[in-house]
Amino acid sequence: MFLLLLSTFLVAISVPLAALLVKDLDPLVFAFFFLLLLILIQLPFMYRKWNEIKNLSWKKELPLLSISGLVATLFYWCEFSSLKVGLPVSHVSFLTLTVPAWVIFYEYTQGSGSVWSVNKLIMAILGSIIMILPEVGGSFSLGHILPVITSFLMAAFLISSKKSQDAGISPLVCSFFNDLLAFGGVSLLILLNGKQQMVSHLPSNLGGIFLYALVIGLLPGLTMLYGLRKTKLLTAATVIMIEPIVFGIIAVALNADLLGLNFLIGAVLITLSNMPDNFFYVLRKVRVIYALNTFK
Repeated sequence: MFLLLLSTFLVAISVPLAALLVKDLDPLVFAFFFLLLLILIQLPFMYRKWNEIKNLSWKKELPLLSISGLVATLFYWCEFSSLKVGLPVSHVSFLTLTVPAWVIFYEYTQGSGSVWSVNKLIMAILGSIIMILPEVGGSFSLGHILPVITSFLMAAFLISSKKSQDAGISPLVCSFFNDLLAFGGVSLLILLNGKQQMVSHLPSNLGGIFLYALVIGLLPGLTMLYGLRKTKLLTAATVIMIEPIVFGIIAVALNADLLGLNFLIGAVLITLSNMPDNFFYVLRKVRVIYALNTFK
């Protein structure tokens, strides 16, 4: 639990820092150098895990790592792209609060939880839609959906990483292969989009990307993976909520002028989607008692 909390607070500044670093770069190009640096940083430590890597099974561990790598590829691309669609950083950060709703719904499909899991997901999706709608005089683009997709992919990454941990893959190996396979996926996307010339020269802010990869990419990622080993999936998703809450409060305080009615309504719905089931039970009980008292 402590490692998950540590990971959460390390990531608390990730959104504003990424927004500054991605500002002058194509999101795919930023993801390319970000993942490349992550791999280079981790590479010296892989010799200690060489025996584990050699024993990875094509029928068990490698398929799980491949799924995580695919999810990570899409996640990084959507995460960095969502910072350039015109939404305020506070909105992008707050939309991360829908991650637990996706995880709860997944648990429900696996036979755990109650029907409220479906209701929570509906509230989270509805709140997200309202939040990304433009205010009066604004314009909407399909790119505004990217932060919502990012939250879904973050939940999928949590689930796939947890499955890798349950299969006995060590956090260090899991982290390295997640980044390595994601790097391959991002490189393929760059080739398919004809952007290979954009990665033929180093970006001017490479030092900033290196620090971002080390402090925001590697350390929180490893602490999250180590924390997942002894933590239930739903608990992990709930702990990770602290990050967008912490940054969301800061962002709201600094950018109050960017917050309109859509944000407030969406925030209320998304917050309700994260309430425990007994909260709704108590709420229904209070409502019934109030209704009965009105007829006395």
